[in-house]
Amino acid sequence: MSTSEVVSGLAGARRAIQLYPRAHPAYQEAFDSFIAAVHNETALGPFVLNWHQGRLYHDSVVLPEDSHGTASIADAFESRGIESLTLSPTFGQDDAVALAEVLALRPVPDLDVALELSNRQATSVLISVIAKVDEEERQERDRQRQADRAMYHQAIMALSRVRQLLASGGADLSETGGFVSNVMERMFADPAAVMGLATLRGSQDGDLYHSLNVMIYTLALGQRLGLPDEGLVTLGLSALMHDVGKGAFIADDPAQAEPMRLMHPKVGAEILQRVAMDDPAPMLVAYEHHMQPDSGGYPERESTYVAHPYSRMVAIANRYDNLTNPGSAHVPLTPDRAIVRVLQEGGTVLDPFFTRLFANALGVFPVGCLVRLSDHSVGVVVSPGEDPLAPVVRLSFDDRGAEVTEQHDIDLAVGEVRIVEVISPESLNVDVSEKL
Repeated sequence: MSTSEVVSGLAGARRAIQLYPRAHPAYQEAFDSFIAAVHNETALGPFVLNWHQGRLYHDSVVLPEDSHGTASIADAFESRGIESLTLSPTFGQDDAVALAEVLALRPVPDLDVALELSNRQATSVLISVIAKVDEEERQERDRQRQADRAMYHQAIMALSRVRQLLASGGADLSETGGFVSNVMERMFADPAAVMGLATLRGSQDGDLYHSLNVMIYTLALGQRLGLPDEGLVTLGLSALMHDVGKGAFIADDPAQAEPMRLMHPKVGAEILQRVAMDDPAPMLVAYEHHMQPDSGGYPERESTYVAHPYSRMVAIANRYDNLTNPGSAHVPLTPDRAIVRVLQEGGTVLDPFFTRLFANALGVFPVGCLVRLSDHSVGVVVSPGEDPLAPVVRLSFDDRGAEVTEQHDIDLAVGEVRIVEVISPESLNVDVSEKL
């Protein structure tokens, strides 16, 4: 007995329902064969059969398409929206008949296979169905995605104006508070969507994208810390303005590169000191975000100097974004490796408590990870799951290597497919942000 015999037996039982009356010898022979195959496969536990993109899988192994009954059962699953089938060791005649009858029903749009099985009291059969997304829901999802991206790019333009104003001696941050609050609201509503925005990159104004992404990552850390709204707004503004001192230098001038690196914290603090703010945190973060817990970093200070908590939080988000998007001069780390690096630097370069909290907030496989799954398909992590090893993945390429054009998300907490490796988007010429 084998997996293929369970599938063959199911196909035979389904055919018997369609062709023979119950009293016919071939009818019971088909069901006896099916039940025997199931009992053999469930001797050590439940038997799970998964469907994905036209193919059947058991234990993450694809069933040969030319195996008897495989094609017909795969078609039956697809047309009825069945994603997985679980058979328990107590599987018997009534369960077999109920399952075969349901798979023989006409696959009309309103067919509810789970309800049909329940009505037939199939207690040893569990069905998981593919979530249906109607056109209205799809349009709303696309509209929100476009709105999120518009918000992000509007923030980039606003940040550019604010930096120019501050660098020229102005003292107005009124434009920044609004989009910090907007990002916060979206993060409360859909944190995964906002984290996805941090994968956006610009061919120009890289420092602006960096500042906005650092704000997003810092807000994720602040949320996990449990800061109140007022604290999150100040934290977000501090992260957004952490590199404001760079605006006083010419970024494309090689002669200014090293002075800008070393002096932008002090220059940034001086710029923000001119702004009338009730909370000095943004000024302190601009000055302190390159200070390290081991007394390294810059600017120089007394060994007993303790940086503001927001500075230590922004430093982690800053480091993570620099690791994953270091510019053309360095090779970027994949998000999972960047998380490991941040954790390794906790206690020396970075604050140890906040690094652990940051890793917890982003997860083992952060949003934007391009991953290969055990069924050989490839996708992008779009949302963390309750199980840190089982996020939600949006398919980019199917198990045959063909690009997936229709949006299809897989919750790895359901079924047996798992992540086997994280791969570099550059290796497949994938723009991760376009998949989110």
